[in-house]
Amino acid sequence: MRKHLLAAASLAALASPAFAAGDGPYVGIEGGATIPQSTDLDVILNNTSVTPVTTTAFGSGYNVHYKTGWNLDAIAGYKFGLFRLEAEGGYQRAPIKRVDVNSTLLGNVGTAAGLTATTSDLGLGTKMGVTYLTANALIDGDFGGRLGGYAGGGVGRAWASFSGDKDNAMAFTGIAGLRYALSPNIDAGLKYQYLHTAKLNFGDAFTVNGTNFTSSAKGNYDSHSILASLVYNFNARGEAAAPEAAPPPPPPPPPPAPPATQTCPDGSVILATSACPAPPPPPPPPAPTERGERG
Repeated sequence: MRKHLLAAASLAALASPAFAAGDGPYVGIEGGATIPQSTDLDVILNNTSVTPVTTTAFGSGYNVHYKTGWNLDAIAGYKFGLFRLEAEGGYQRAPIKRVDVNSTLLGNVGTAAGLTATTSDLGLGTKMGVTYLTANALIDGDFGGRLGGYAGGGVGRAWASFSGDKDNAMAFTGIAGLRYALSPNIDAGLKYQYLHTAKLNFGDAFTVNGTNFTSSAKGNYDSHSILASLVYNFNARGEAAAPEAAPPPPPPPPPPAPPATQTCPDGSVILATSACPAPPPPPPPPAPTERGERG
C-alpha cells in the first residue's frame, strides 16, 4: 500500500504544473499531535511542619509519563531564495498518564505524616502545558512540480505549567517538513517539530495527614509533534518556466564537389586530369577505276 501511495503522489507531482517558490512574506497556522517524552525531575522536599524545617534532595524524584496531546501554533516569516526566517508561537498540552515517585521520597512523606503515602497524596496535577515563542531559520527548496521541503531549527523561550506552578526557560526546536502548492499563494504541508527546554523549576505545596510539605522539582521538557500546516504567501508563486528545448542538431556537411571533367572531341566526358583517346585513323582512299580499251 505504501508503494502505491508513493507512486500516486509521484504521478500527481509530475502531472501538476510546476510553481517556482516566490520570495516574500508569509503567514500560517499549524496543528496536530504532540508526544512528550517522559520528564525526569530532581526533587527537593521540605517538611515545614517541624522546626527546624527538614530538607531532603532526591535525584530523579519524579518521572512523569504523558499521553499523546495536542499542539497548535502560528508562524509569520519572510522567504529569501533558499532561506526562510520566521517567528513561531505555539501552545501544546498533554495529559499526565502517571508519575513514578522515588520510593524513598514516598517513604519520607509517609513517615513524617504517620501513614503509607501514595503518589496521589502529592497533588502533582493531571496535565502539562507549554507555551513557546521561537525565531526559526530554515533552508527551503523545490522538489519539482508543486512539491517542496524545508529543514532547520529555532531558539526562543518556553513557559510551562505543572503541578499548579509555572516557570520559563530557554527553548530550542528542530524542524523538518514538506509543502505542496495548492495555488500560487497557498501551501498545505506536513511538519515535524522537536521541542526541548532548558531546566524548568516547579514549586508545590501539599498536606498529608495534617503534615505540611513544600517541594521543588527541576528538569527538562522534550516533545515530538506532527503538525498539518496551511500557509499563505503574500507574493504569488510564478509558474516555473519550462526547460529550454535542446538545440537542433547541426546540418549534415555538404556533399563533396564533383570532380572536374572535360569533353573530348568524340563527345565522351572524362576527368579533367585524364587524356582524351586518340582519334581513329582516317578511312583509306577509294580504289582507282579501270578504263576499257577502245576498238
